Amino acid sequence: MIRVACVSDVHAPKNFEIFKEALKKLEEMEIDLFLFAGDMIYKGKLDEIQKVLALLEKMNIKFPIYACFGNEEFDQLYDQLREISKGKIIYLNDEAAIIVRKEYTIGLIGTKGSLMKPTSWQLKINPEIREQYINRVSLIKRLASSQFNKEVKIRILLMHYTPTYLTLAGENKIFYSRLGDPSYEKVILNPSLKFDVVFHGHAHKGLKFVLLENRVPIYNVAIPLRKEITLIDLPRPPSRGSLLSYLK
Repeated sequence: MIRVACVSDVHAPKNFEIFKEALKKLEEMEIDLFLFAGDMIYKGKLDEIQKVLALLEKMNIKFPIYACFGNEEFDQLYDQLREISKGKIIYLNDEAAIIVRKEYTIGLIGTKGSLMKPTSWQLKINPEIREQYINRVSLIKRLASSQFNKEVKIRILLMHYTPTYLTLAGENKIFYSRLGDPSYEKVILNPSLKFDVVFHGHAHKGLKFVLLENRVPIYNVAIPLRKEITLIDLPRPPSRGSLLSYLK
């Protein structure tokens, strides 16, 4: 059994103190894999990721952390973020990683995800963004199909934008299409891909958790919503567990 921690939307410095208090609750725990689901910094403030890393180091969090980019880790800053975080954060940008923790081989896919309707600002700086969002759904499916071999025992999808509208209950419905894309549900429901868990952020007022019809749990790990870091133990029992076993 491995313990996975996941968090997003710290938007440092905005929610940094909440994040700091949440980390204190992990002091006596062994965390095998720590994940960031994007927007750890506020509007491209590169200096803030150094403060996040310094805090994690102080708390003896095991590196490397695996992360996807959020919408506030601006595209043009990806290389700088990777350089600043070298050796401590591995960013997956529509990429897969195979990770070994204890006796388990973990397949992890990291992606920013997609929006059903790009924002006007996104369209202004990237007129092709709509097509890129659509193509990303198929890309994630292909990645899982090609990278997750029989040696992979735990399969995780890490996203920033929500892959389902189900976790958006509580948000204004007018904005659902600007928070995520439910097209990813078909990927998660695909029986050949066998995802064990999906993490996402971005929705600050949504639901913390939903269970899809194939019993794959989807966790909204946005810290403004949860006020804590999401913890789950994997793998689940062969039955995939009861509903209560997911609600941590």
